[in-house]
Amino acid sequence: MIRISRSIVPNFFTVGNMLGGFLAIVFAVDKGDVIFASWMIVLAGFLDAVDGKVARITNSASKFGVEYDSLADVVSFGVAPSILIYEFYFKQVDDIGFLISFFPLLFGSIRLARFNVQLTGFSKSHFKGLPIPAAAFTLVGYIMFMHFFFEGEVFPRGLFAVTLLVSLLMVSNVRYEVMPPLSFRGGVRQKVVISLLIIAGILLVLYPMAILFPMMLTYIFSGMVITLFHLNTRKKDKRKKLKTD
Repeated sequence: MIRISRSIVPNFFTVGNMLGGFLAIVFAVDKGDVIFASWMIVLAGFLDAVDGKVARITNSASKFGVEYDSLADVVSFGVAPSILIYEFYFKQVDDIGFLISFFPLLFGSIRLARFNVQLTGFSKSHFKGLPIPAAAFTLVGYIMFMHFFFEGEVFPRGLFAVTLLVSLLMVSNVRYEVMPPLSFRGGVRQKVVISLLIIAGILLVLYPMAILFPMMLTYIFSGMVITLFHLNTRKKDKRKKLKTD
């Protein structure tokens, strides 16, 4: 009888993640359907979130799983978004359009390589730099937002600014929190965060094309605020130590 290792189970979701990225590329290039391609990246993001949870539930986290997940992420959240924004607008920009479109893939792959090198365990309390799925969701959210409110109008400067912002944040030292456990048993802070996440989730289900982009911008700027808060706290602690010394 053939035995199937538990470690294979989360890898099925990783394969689904990669397939979503591949389909996004196919529909963006071959069909010119940037909205369906955007949804495929969203699906890939959902499967990417699930595979880690499945690995923890089945106690099957492994170094192979981490590396394979990163390869899938490069496809779904690096290659696919870069091609998507190229097809959406940047192919119309002579000389530098391809270069700007390359940014999410370039900085996203660097971010994943740095993450894997610095990874010391399979659990983490926060991210250093914007996670690559969040960067991809922001770009996808921008496209959906423009189609929902402005009938597909690009607003080139806005797209360029968002592309540059998420690309640089991926290789920054800005601190981004991981999603807390879905439980109200924690302190007040966790209860507030979970409540806000539930509200955001409901709005996202009801109005996905309108809500995803503002929600991702909120996440992006929350990381900046948290980082500034931690830097300010460290400065105050250093001053206190100097005074006591």
